[in-house]
Amino acid sequence: MFPLNTATFPSNTTDLARRLNESLRDLFHLPSDPVTIREISYPHLASLAVALDGAQFRGQSPPIPSAGGESIPALTVDSFTAKGSQISVGPAAIDFALEAQNVRLHRAIDSQGDVVLLLQSAANGRIAVSALPADLEALIAQMAKVEAGRHGVAIDSVQLSLRSNSPRSLAAEVRLRAKKLFVSASLRITGQIDLDEELNARISRLDCTGVGAIAGIACGVLKPHLEKINGRQFPLMSLPLGEVRLRDVRIAVADKLSITAEFGDSRV
Repeated sequence: MFPLNTATFPSNTTDLARRLNESLRDLFHLPSDPVTIREISYPHLASLAVALDGAQFRGQSPPIPSAGGESIPALTVDSFTAKGSQISVGPAAIDFALEAQNVRLHRAIDSQGDVVLLLQSAANGRIAVSALPADLEALIAQMAKVEAGRHGVAIDSVQLSLRSNSPRSLAAEVRLRAKKLFVSASLRITGQIDLDEELNARISRLDCTGVGAIAGIACGVLKPHLEKINGRQFPLMSLPLGEVRLRDVRIAVADKLSITAEFGDSRV
């Protein structure tokens, strides 16, 4: 979904690019305008490219808008790309790429009365997201330190291990070292991550165990937060897909944790 932050649909390519750039700057700190458009005859575009290399995700980003009512045709795009390497999300960095051909974008109105663009259909396309396990470790460490610190518990090391169960499932293990005053404990948090056909990640089987004098205290601090997410689904993509159907959804781990999917019209 691409919010345009205006109640009036852009009447030309220049206005469209400006609105898209402003919308993306609400989500990211960017070194330059990320959107490049080549026009055939507006609203038919030869290409629409979004470059997010080095973008930094804003800590207080606006909520993703929800579109209501019927959508109507807005743009046809022969080639659509959205790519970014080393996109900063807190202490982690991710690589993202979306490529699609013969795309149709519809427009609808969100709850604020502004126009949003929806990916309605595409002849074919591919999505890929990847991150280094070390970056995910840093992200987990940051969250664990904040929560544990509120209870006087310090986290001084975090190690993440990921193992493939199947093309859509990973087993995860996080080992932490916790300290409170002069005593310490080794903690082990385990869980499972499963992807569905719509790139929703379901986290389950979360558990915390430990060895050491304060293991019970530390797991007691973390378990309520684990219970809040145990069994929940988290969307990894915010694009309403219209007629587009994902296929060959996969999650794998090697040098990087990677999530990939192919997509195209339901009739393809």
